[in-house]
Amino acid sequence: MGMQVGNEGGDDEVVSAINTTPLVDVMLVLLIIFLITIPVATHTVKVNLPRDMNQPTQTSMSNVVLAVTADGTAFWDETQLKDQADLLE
Repeated sequence: MGMQVGNEGGDDEVVSAINTTPLVDVMLVLLIIFLITIPVATHTVKVNLPRDMNQPTQTSMSNVVLAVTADGTAFWDETQLKDQADLLE
């Protein structure tokens, strides 16, 4: 018979084993990346945030509410004003 290159007279065998070396390399690289980034992600800075100091308005004689509607009607607190003279009064 003729000369066969790369074959030493035996049949070609199919290798059924999975090469896990690339998988192990990728997992080691990911492990190193996570070990480096986790301390940076968990590093926190304490911040003093302002507290909510919302207090309801205390009604007193000095609190005056003047409201003007879209049609020009004016109200002093809840009393309707007839004209500008009532406002000055």
